[in-house]
Amino acid sequence: MTGDSYNSNMKKGQVLLIVVMLLATALTVALTATYQSVTETQLSKLEEENQKALAAAEAGIEAVLNQKTSINISSLPNLSSFTGQAKIQTIQSNEFVTPLLQKDGQYTFYLANYNAENKTLGSNSTVQDINLCFGSSSFNPALEITLVKIDSSVKRYAVNPQGRTIIQNAPSSSSVTNCPPNTPPFTNQYLIPASSVGNNTQLLIVRVISNQNGSTRIGFKATNPFPIQGTTIISTAKTQAGVEKKVQLFQSYPQIPADFFVTSF
Repeated sequence: MTGDSYNSNMKKGQVLLIVVMLLATALTVALTATYQSVTETQLSKLEEENQKALAAAEAGIEAVLNQKTSINISSLPNLSSFTGQAKIQTIQSNEFVTPLLQKDGQYTFYLANYNAENKTLGSNSTVQDINLCFGSSSFNPALEITLVKIDSSVKRYAVNPQGRTIIQNAPSSSSVTNCPPNTPPFTNQYLIPASSVGNNTQLLIVRVISNQNGSTRIGFKATNPFPIQGTTIISTAKTQAGVEKKVQLFQSYPQIPADFFVTSF
């Protein structure tokens, strides 16, 4: 093979290699674009299915609130293609955690059975110690506690958080040993003895006292289950594509306004 022929063949080989590399690059770009397009389409469809399932589950919640009974999602208008149910559940436990309460907010906790139809309270048949848990590392308030008795008399307590005096002459809470799980964890615990609760306390009202802004949940824990505190509705909706969403709503029994039972310490 002469030198000219060798160089010519080498050049042809280089050109062929470059063409192959260009074709491979173009194919890679085309496949990547196609994959991204397919992925984006699938994600868009999945997001659309998620939104449809969520809307159907929320419609189930609204229907149960209006009808006061469990329903099938497919029975609702324009939702015949969905499956699932919205159910009323009665959950009774020896633990309960409130929603977040801001400074000066309060929560009404029921120690007697509440008849929602007649709007009447029964009697407290369970005499037991009750642990109140509150505060966090970022917000450490005091509590004002009011026990409302069946004869309409009241008994009040006040408790400071550990290491702080917010309410003068009030006792301090103890470290947490027996509280419901919470995020962030509770930092204070106060025991209301069974002898103070008795069998004649219908309501336990807890008010958050602080000279700082913040929020806390209040945890209640005892040995025996507390009366039901409200209505829990769980709604599950599933699309034909198999996407499922679950929505849970807790609607508490009537809350006494925060300006009731307000005192100064």
